[in-house]
Amino acid sequence: MRTRIPAPTAFSRAFSLIEVVAALAVFALGMVAVLGVFAPVSRSVSTVSDAEAAARMVDNVRARLQSLPFNTALTLIQEVADVRKKDGDGNYNPNDGTKYPAVIFGKLSGDVGLYAAGTNRNQWYDSSVPTPQPVANADKFFEVDLIRNDALSPKAADGTTAMVAYTMRVRWPAFLPSPGGAAVQVGANPAGGGAVPFDHSKKQVLFFTGAIAR
Repeated sequence: MRTRIPAPTAFSRAFSLIEVVAALAVFALGMVAVLGVFAPVSRSVSTVSDAEAAARMVDNVRARLQSLPFNTALTLIQEVADVRKKDGDGNYNPNDGTKYPAVIFGKLSGDVGLYAAGTNRNQWYDSSVPTPQPVANADKFFEVDLIRNDALSPKAADGTTAMVAYTMRVRWPAFLPSPGGAAVQVGANPAGGGAVPFDHSKKQVLFFTGAIAR
């Protein structure tokens, strides 16, 4: 006797449209959740990479300071009160070298730009190359302030001290590319009216220590 196997019905041969839609919805929700997990990880990796680049750039800043005459390097040391005043000013533009020549800008590559007002080149120049080249805004990724360590190096002792200690504050990004091809400062709001206001709270920040020797 042969056993007959019933032929599959239409319902057993394929998924219904409702099942397919439900499966796609579950898949989409899962992908959204996965992407939500990876986004913070991606940002974290980027921040770590930038911090490592900042550390390399800091070494170059220290080397550049040691290559300068002591009195020249001393002009790049800012007083704590002056830095606090700038930080509290929403119109503070670190890229205005005529007002703030002590600000230093660094590239992601580690190169450093110092403001060169004394040679009538009123912009930041990178002297690590044979012929000093101006640092374009698009390359200004790190913004560096050298803040005096008053506890170790009071200003009154500058005339006789063997060294001046400082805290180096590195903030980034200073500039980012804009859709038009130009570079814009992070936190800048040109539509603010009058002087352009800046929001420096949008930047990452690290602190390092150092000293210039006579």
